Amino acid sequence: MQISLNAAGTGCPRDSDMQQDGLGRELSPAEMKKLQRGDLIFWKGHVAIARDASTIVHANAHHMATVVENTHDAITRIKAAGSEVVAVKRLT
Repeated sequence: MQISLNAAGTGCPRDSDMQQDGLGRELSPAEMKKLQRGDLIFWKGHVAIARDASTIVHANAHHMATVVENTHDAITRIKAAGSEVVAVKRLT
């Protein structure tokens, strides 16, 4: 996340908790249903970026790679592993 945002001209802290605290604004529940490209989804110790309304890009241990994944499927899989979404934020 840090490298991606810095490359796009947006300063970004190193750790996901600092990114959650310092980047963007929290989305309302209604806004969360309509994710936009660039929205950030945070779990404890993890962050993904929305590619569009239905897919995210994130590096994860499940795939041992950076992948494009269906947002709903990723959230469901990560929740089953014990981690809930803690915030969804928009940079603009």
